[in-house]
Amino acid sequence: MGYRTCRHAVWWCGLGLVVLTGCVEVTPEVSGPTPAQRALLGMTKQALLACAGPPVVERAKEGKTLFVYYREAPQFEESFGGSKSSFSMVRHGCRAVITFEEDRVRDIRYESEPSTYRDEDHCEEIFEACVSP
Repeated sequence: MGYRTCRHAVWWCGLGLVVLTGCVEVTPEVSGPTPAQRALLGMTKQALLACAGPPVVERAKEGKTLFVYYREAPQFEESFGGSKSSFSMVRHGCRAVITFEEDRVRDIRYESEPSTYRDEDHCEEIFEACVSP
């Protein structure tokens, strides 16, 4: 009976480790500003409007102005082909929130949509004309 009890204990410990490992959350690496974010900092509203176009939302809040831009992934990126059909994938995009103080860009925040997707490439695409010489 001792061997069997020991084997069960090892099995339960192993199962416990698998369960605990599945609950661990990995913190994503914090990276520095992207090329577009670096290019936009300090830019005037007029310069941003000239290179990126009008935002989808413009709002004044506590003495600051917020511009919100949004770019969704192209439709072909949303699915992958099968033999004679395609499978729908998660619809995703990126929202860029630009904060102005005294008519200059002071902060650029990218938010993936949905938040679990973690893809900010589409925000960079919004500002390609602002980065290009």
